[in-house]
Amino acid sequence: MALVTTEATILKTYEYSETSKILRLFTRDAGLCSVIAKGARRPKSRFGGLLEPFTDGVATFYAKEGRELHTLSAFELGCERQTLGGQLVRYAGAGLLTEIVLRFAPSTADERLFAQLRRGLDRLVEEQGDVERAILEETWRMIESLGFAPSVEVCSVCNEPPPADQATHFDLANGGVVCNRCRPQVKHPNLLRLAPDERAELAELLSEAAARGRGQVEGGRTQRRLLREFIAYHLAEQRPLNSFRFLEGRLA
Repeated sequence: MALVTTEATILKTYEYSETSKILRLFTRDAGLCSVIAKGARRPKSRFGGLLEPFTDGVATFYAKEGRELHTLSAFELGCERQTLGGQLVRYAGAGLLTEIVLRFAPSTADERLFAQLRRGLDRLVEEQGDVERAILEETWRMIESLGFAPSVEVCSVCNEPPPADQATHFDLANGGVVCNRCRPQVKHPNLLRLAPDERAELAELLSEAAARGRGQVEGGRTQRRLLREFIAYHLAEQRPLNSFRFLEGRLA
């Protein structure tokens, strides 16, 4: 039995018996982990009220070889984000980021994804502008960290930039756009029409240079659909994310 100490973010918690909790953690050094915090639900627990979703800290746990559930020994608070619970849209966005990690992150260390999750959660706490834009941008960053980001600057067939004033199609299968000239060559049905302004807005959301303070998302419904269907096609095996449904319900 090895004692592991690593930075961790709490993704989700479950009640276990009358006194304990099971935590799903994303850790810097061990990837996704499940730990049991014995006695965490007792009034005078040594963990206090620290063990809540979206909280960062340093976790120490006893890792049992060949077992999926380890025993939490200590959790040193680094950053709590309980204010997310005060605004449902921010809370829903944070839930989307953590569900992506829960469902698609590796069980081994992934420094890039670990850092991006924390940046995304911090932004949802601090964002002073359009929260929907922040959620869309940070979710696309998570997908990029997983290696699945689409490209919309050039046609995925001819590799030429589509005219800025012409509609295109978003190709879910190939992760890019198809210009009108190449559209007849694409035989599969996984195409979504994009008006010129919708493609331009998607390019903004995907841009590494996307900066805080940009205006409100104009085509929110379209942009959410593109993101939802891209995740379903490439990551979720057509199974919708529960957090995405919750988010769209808050933005409807």
